[in-house]
Amino acid sequence: MKNKLPAYYRKSKVMQELMQSLELEMERLRSAVQLTGNQFFVLLADKNLSEHEEDVGLNPDLSTDFESRRSRVLSRLRGTGTVTKTMIKNVAASFVNGEIEITEYPSQYLFSVAFTSKQGIPYNLADIQNMIEEIKPAHLAVEYIFTYRLWQDVKNELANWSEVQTYSWEGLLTFQVKNNINIIDGVPYYCPDDNGNSVVVWNESKAYARRNA
Repeated sequence: MKNKLPAYYRKSKVMQELMQSLELEMERLRSAVQLTGNQFFVLLADKNLSEHEEDVGLNPDLSTDFESRRSRVLSRLRGTGTVTKTMIKNVAASFVNGEIEITEYPSQYLFSVAFTSKQGIPYNLADIQNMIEEIKPAHLAVEYIFTYRLWQDVKNELANWSEVQTYSWEGLLTFQVKNNINIIDGVPYYCPDDNGNSVVVWNESKAYARRNA
């Protein structure tokens, strides 16, 4: 805005302060417009998320986090129409943000839902089960298949067994390694590097650091 003013105004302290005030207000306005626009999209909505839930026949649960609530809305939207293998896959995938494999067993009146890209049981499995129960044909049964680590994976990928022996059995079965970071029990665990540098364990959003001797 300053660049559009006459040159003699740019040296005025009064005009400079006025421009700064206007810039702050414009930034607030841009933020308000952005936040308002977000409410029209399920993946971005927060304040008005309850309206999206009501539109698809869901009762808003304000005690649940936004991500879970958005997943339920998306799954309800994807679950509209004739029930097919693809629909069930899309509904399940909307909750876990990962790869899902659906296998049908017609002679047994059964189909399975396998979570192939993530280890362990999804934290929102109950939501997935409830939604699939809503959309699947009543005469079909469903089973859920989960992926876990093999002992060989644990042996090959853990930096130091003694460093993680305090974690739960479930944590060892589902840990993930990426860029020298193990995800164990949902907690990022930073392994020491080849030179034995610092180990950092994140727990309850707080970092605890220890430097190896």
